[in-house]
Amino acid sequence: MKTVSKLSAAILTSLLFSSAAIQAATQQQIDAALAPVKSAAMLQATLSQPSALDALGDELPAFIASIQFSNAAGQATFDNSQLQTNLTATEVYQILALFGQQSTIGQYPDALAYSDTDRLLLENAVLPFCSADSPIKLRVILKNDNQVKFNYRQAGVACDGNVELTENTSITYKLVHTKRTPKGLRITGAGFANPFDAHIKRVTVSDDGQSLTLENDINNPEFKI
Repeated sequence: MKTVSKLSAAILTSLLFSSAAIQAATQQQIDAALAPVKSAAMLQATLSQPSALDALGDELPAFIASIQFSNAAGQATFDNSQLQTNLTATEVYQILALFGQQSTIGQYPDALAYSDTDRLLLENAVLPFCSADSPIKLRVILKNDNQVKFNYRQAGVACDGNVELTENTSITYKLVHTKRTPKGLRITGAGFANPFDAHIKRVTVSDDGQSLTLENDINNPEFKI
């Protein structure tokens, strides 16, 4: 009975995750289908009247110049670096919604959070796992309430800081300093939520304290007390 119970729970969990993934994909399709801006003509019409794009201010011309509509469905691509600075999460979301891409709000963790809506958008954003293929850039930000926030990016894409491994490899995190990074910040070591799993066999901190490398042992059995 125990085996059947565990198997049923595993199947149920799998179904729940599959359902959530399908819902997310469906919502993205709906967002894209209902996007107000799907062509250069629609973009010009939007620019002729007040819109969410006004929040970009002096950055608007560069952002507009970067926009391309790549297929018959009107999917837009653009330089998102223009959305990375001096905009609130709500402003970023509203701009993304013009192109049916509001579900990617999680890619903008540095957006300003002044209102409850801003915080709600950022706190509920779902980010993908990071990978071990390239260094993970870590930004540590000291917020106005003296709380510390960790942001992770890899190849220009925000990720949640976690890495899912299926083979032995190394994972490197590198500090990236911004105006909101505490002065003199250094990495001194690593802590683990499940230290007795013993999957990380070596932790190496660079001499300047600006990077951390983890080496795993996927075959190491779990430590049992």
